[in-house]
Amino acid sequence: MTLPINTSTMKLFAFVGVFAAFLTSVAASGAFAQGVNSPYSAMSGPTLDEGVGEESEHYFGPSDFALDEQGEYFYVAGGDAKALLRSRVDGSAPSELLALDFKPTKLALLPGETKLAIVGGDDQGRLALVEIAEKTENGREIVPLKIEKVVKAGHSPSDVAVRSTDKGDFIYITNCFAGLVKEFDAQTLEETRRWEAGREPYALAITPKQDKLVVANRLTDMPANQNFTHANVRVIDLERDELSIIELYNSHNLLHDVAITSDGRYAFISAVQCSYTSITSQVSGGWISENCVLCVDIEEKKLVEIFFLDDAELGSGNPWGVACSDDGERLIVSIAGTDELIYLPLKRLIEKINDRPEWARPGYGAYSYSSFADGEVQLPFRLRVKFGFKGLRQLVTRGDDVYVLSYFDDAICRATINLTPPFSYFPESYVRQEKPPVTLEAANEAGVADMEADGKPIVVNEPLASSEENASAALFAETRDDPNHTAPLRFIPLVPSEPMRGVRFDRAFARLAPKPVLTMRRRGEVLFHDATACFEHWLSCVTCHPDARADGFNWDLLNDGTGNLKNTKSMLLAHETPPCMITGIRADGETAVRAGFVHILFMPYKEENACCVDEYLKALRPMPSPYLVDGELSESAKRGKKLFDSDEVGCSSCHIESNYFTDLRLHRVGSQDPNDFFDKFDTPTLIEVWRTAPYLNTGAYTTIRDLLEQGKHGVREGQFEKLSKEEQDDLIEYVLSL
Repeated sequence: MTLPINTSTMKLFAFVGVFAAFLTSVAASGAFAQGVNSPYSAMSGPTLDEGVGEESEHYFGPSDFALDEQGEYFYVAGGDAKALLRSRVDGSAPSELLALDFKPTKLALLPGETKLAIVGGDDQGRLALVEIAEKTENGREIVPLKIEKVVKAGHSPSDVAVRSTDKGDFIYITNCFAGLVKEFDAQTLEETRRWEAGREPYALAITPKQDKLVVANRLTDMPANQNFTHANVRVIDLERDELSIIELYNSHNLLHDVAITSDGRYAFISAVQCSYTSITSQVSGGWISENCVLCVDIEEKKLVEIFFLDDAELGSGNPWGVACSDDGERLIVSIAGTDELIYLPLKRLIEKINDRPEWARPGYGAYSYSSFADGEVQLPFRLRVKFGFKGLRQLVTRGDDVYVLSYFDDAICRATINLTPPFSYFPESYVRQEKPPVTLEAANEAGVADMEADGKPIVVNEPLASSEENASAALFAETRDDPNHTAPLRFIPLVPSEPMRGVRFDRAFARLAPKPVLTMRRRGEVLFHDATACFEHWLSCVTCHPDARADGFNWDLLNDGTGNLKNTKSMLLAHETPPCMITGIRADGETAVRAGFVHILFMPYKEENACCVDEYLKALRPMPSPYLVDGELSESAKRGKKLFDSDEVGCSSCHIESNYFTDLRLHRVGSQDPNDFFDKFDTPTLIEVWRTAPYLNTGAYTTIRDLLEQGKHGVREGQFEKLSKEEQDDLIEYVLSL
C-alpha cells in the first residue's frame, strides 16, 4: 500500500537540498541503502492503513528466553503478548502458552530447573514463580506451566538472576527507574536485602562462584556540561554485603547486557562509546558514536579493556546481548540495530588484556581489523553473521549453536559455527554489507544452493517469501482456537554464510508467532531502532534517545551553530508540544523527525517511513513516576502541587498543567552558554521529568534540587530560598511525581 504523505512543511537549512541530492546518489549506488531487511521480516511485508491503531497489533514481542540444561526446551517471555511460551527445541510437539497478567521483561531458571522466575510489569512491577517440572528419582518430569506465586516487585523490574547457596536459593532483580537492586528468598518471595544502585541499573549477572553480582547501569548519572561523563558498573559482594562502583571511561553509555567468563574473573558488557564533544558534521568512521564491549575485572574492580565491534566502513549500531560460548572460545554479541551476530575470539581478547603494556590504558590496540601471524591467515577479530530479522537482542549459547531473539519479528534465529582450517580470504570479502539470507528451499528453487566461489552472498530474485509465510500461517492455524498451545517450533534452514574459506555459519530461524503485520506505529518503532537506516550503519535514533527518551549527554548539533552543545531532549510528547529542539529551531515534531534522518543518520529518508516514525512517537505513553504511591500523589506531593500552582512560587505560569506542563514558548532562563547566540530556550514538558536528568540546555544539574537551588531556575526572585526545607522537599516531590 501507499502510505499517506505528511503535509508538514520542511523547514530545513538552504543547503539541505544539495546535501540530500548527494545522499540520494549514494543510496542509489546500493552501498548503504536505507533499511536492510530479510525477505521474511515483517519490514518486508505490508503496512496496515493509516488510522489502524494499537488495538490491531497482535505481536508476541519476545523479550527474553532461556534454554534448559538438557537443551530440550526454550522458555520465552512474550513481552507484548503478556505470556510465557515453552517450546520443544526439536519441534516435536505444540508449544505451550501460559497467560500472564503483566508484561514480562526477563526470566531465569532456578537451580534444579523445576521453577522459573519471571519479572516485568513496568511501574506495577511483579516477580512471579512458575512451576515447570517436578523432581523425580531419575531427575525431573515436565509438568504443565503453572504460576505458583506472584508478588509486587517495585517499579520497573528490568532483569533477574538466581543464586544457590547453602542457606537456600535467592532471586535478584534490578528496579531500573527506582535505582535499586533487590534480593528475594526464592522459596517465599520475601524481600531480604536491597541496594541503592544509581541511575537505571538495567542488567545483572551472577558470578559462577555465586558470590558476586555484576550490575550494569544503562545511562550516565553525571552532569553533561563536563568533559567527562559516563555510565558505571557496580559489583555487589553478596557474602560481605558490600557494593563497589567501577567507573568506566568517558562517553560510555547504553549498557545493555552482561556476560561473565567461566572463571568468574571478567565481565563483558555491551555498550556505546559516544563522541559527544565532536561536531556532528558526519557519521562516517564512527565520528558520532562507536559500538563496543567493555571488559571489567571483577576482582580488581576496574575497567581493563574496550573491544570495538565496528569495522572501518561498516558500523554495528546498538549492540545488545552478550554471551560466552560453552567452550570458552568465543564471545558473541547481538547487534540490535544491524540485525546480526558478531563473534569475537574470547581467549585472544584476554591475551590482549594480559599483553597490554603497563603504561597503556584500556583501548590500546583493541581496534583490530584483521590478524596475521608470520604470513598465516588467522580468524579476524570480528566475524559477522547477518540475519535481517529486526531487533536481535537476548541470546543464549549451547555448544556451537547460538540462539538469538528477534523482538520485532517474533522469531528465534540460530547460527552454528563450522571451522575447517586453513583459512583464507575471498577477494574483498573480509568486510561487506552482506544481504540478508534466503531459505535453502528458495535458493534451490533458484538453482543457486551453494555459495558462489568468491564468497559473495547469494542473490535470489524470487526468494519465495510467500511460500514460507503460507506454510507458517497454516502451522499456526492448527492451534488457533487453543488458548494454551500454539504451533511447534520449526527451524527453517537459511543459506549458509561463508565470510572466508574455512569458516561457515549455518543459519536458521523459527517463528514464535505468525509473521507480524505492522501498523504504522509499529513500523515507526522498528525504524527508530534500525541502524541500517544510517549511513554505514553506525547508529540509530535510540543511540541518543533510548526508549525514545534522553541519553544524558550534550551534543553539538549543527542546527544552531557549533561549539554550543545542548542536552538531549526526550521525544515523549514532542509532536504535541512544538516547537522542537531546545532552541525551538524545528517548528514541529514532523520537521524534527525528517531533519534527524538527514542530519544525524546522514541518509535520505522515505516520506512513508518518516510518517511511521511520527506515528510511533505520537503513540508514546508516559510511564507513571516511581515517586507515586499506588499510582497517586503522596501527601508530600499534594502539598507540593499547591506550592507549584501558587503565585508565590509561580512554576505553573510557564509549566501549565492543562497543556502538558508547558506554555509552548521560549523564555530567557539565564542558562545561555558563552558560545550560544540564542538566549531563549523552549519550555519543556515536565511529564516524566523524573527520568530525564541532567536538566536545562546545559545539562548542568543532575537533580531538581540542584536545578532550583544552584541553577535558580525560574526562582531568581528568591522564591525557592524563602520556602522552608519541608516546603522545598514537597515541591520537588510533586515535580518528580509528574
